[in-house]
Amino acid sequence: MRILLALITFFTVFQAQAFCYITGKIQQPVFRAESITLDLDTGNSSDVKNINFTGSAPAFHCYEGTVTPNEFSLAIPNSSSYYYLIENGSHNLFLKISIKPQSPVNYTVNIKNSDGAATLLNKLQYKLEYNVETNYQGAPQGTIKMGDSFLLGNINIKPKECNVIGCLVDHDNRNEQYIYQVWIIPKFTPTTCTFKNQEIAAPSISYQDLVNNAFTAPTTKQPELQCSSTIGVATSNIHYHFEPISTLSGNILQNELGTGSESAGEVGFELKNNGQTITFQPTQKFTLASRGTALLNGRIYPLDLQLRYARYGNKVFTGKVQSKVKVVVDYD
Repeated sequence: MRILLALITFFTVFQAQAFCYITGKIQQPVFRAESITLDLDTGNSSDVKNINFTGSAPAFHCYEGTVTPNEFSLAIPNSSSYYYLIENGSHNLFLKISIKPQSPVNYTVNIKNSDGAATLLNKLQYKLEYNVETNYQGAPQGTIKMGDSFLLGNINIKPKECNVIGCLVDHDNRNEQYIYQVWIIPKFTPTTCTFKNQEIAAPSISYQDLVNNAFTAPTTKQPELQCSSTIGVATSNIHYHFEPISTLSGNILQNELGTGSESAGEVGFELKNNGQTITFQPTQKFTLASRGTALLNGRIYPLDLQLRYARYGNKVFTGKVQSKVKVVVDYD
């Protein structure tokens, strides 16, 4: 009578424990999920994503129990934030990103004594939190080329452990879990700055004042550079320099009107920007913004030009002076 009672008790406990196990010979199958494209132009974001198993993931099998449900849980081994340098030629930025569990982290499957597809677990969710850093000075976790896919981290999806003797003998699931890999493709729009064709005018002077005329601000509006930064951060060091279109004589831009009837003859212009004499050398660069600094989209930068008349020959008359120069924007 005592032996029979012991057998019945064992049978009841075993049936109360429902459990699932992953089919196949691999206890911890690795599933590479489809890569997620991150549009970093949004700056900061928090996106909730569903697990996205496909039919290539191995199925699981569940046994029915009388008390506990068949349950899977989602866990992230490391939910710390990581920093990556995202490169696009001479443009780059620092990305701070993390994977975090999204509640609820447990999911009950209505499978009893049969197989279930891994896609049934796609109700589980996780959260991507990311932002573009300004003035980041630390060492990045890695360097990623824009458009390349990289492994951000793993998510573990584990069946509820069964610890009774029947499970341990037949299907010990204590070490079983799906390893779900999250892959990311980062993209962003590089910062660009443009200079539109603009004219400035110098005040008129007399022939007698030509020798001693000083640098002065133009009588018209200062020329402007406008920057497009959808991401809100300068993605490179942005500089500009001046290149002559008119012929140069030292640092003097010659008069394009030559010695015609309306021309002032051999009188041109010397220029200063930000108080520096413009030499028209490509190495003479003026800085607009430094990489990683905050930069509002559509921001306008007025130049700080001064100019003066300068003679470069002896044929000087009363008349007009016209010279041309272009502004070239550099990114490094």
